[in-house]
Amino acid sequence: MKHVLLFSAMLGLAAAPAFAAPHTPATTPAKAETTYPTASFTGTWSVRAEVPPFTVAANKAMGPAARLLVNVPEVFAATIGENRFSLARKNGNSWSGTQHDTTLTMTLVSANAGQIVITNTNGHKVDVPLYRNDP
Repeated sequence: MKHVLLFSAMLGLAAAPAFAAPHTPATTPAKAETTYPTASFTGTWSVRAEVPPFTVAANKAMGPAARLLVNVPEVFAATIGENRFSLARKNGNSWSGTQHDTTLTMTLVSANAGQIVITNTNGHKVDVPLYRNDP
């Protein structure tokens, strides 16, 4: 009888973890996306000192009609086939626009750092890190 009780107790302990609630890892809250005003995107943005800068201007419209006008340096324009883009706001830190088969997306990483990604429907992609170069 002693062995039966001991066996029953061991069997109960062995089965207990199987009935326990499944372990769920703690989730970290998602980082809130920073929303930058339109004026934060405008100005001169450089890749390197020896490459002419990207120039970004904004129209005066507000809301859905607001646009950023991006002049692409000749070094990149020769490769991608476009030298100007009109961008519409995509979200709080990105603007995007398409000219013919080429899409340019400008994203701010901080107030003084950004990124331009240029993609073409043929699969060609140019990823350009930028820094603010306003005088």
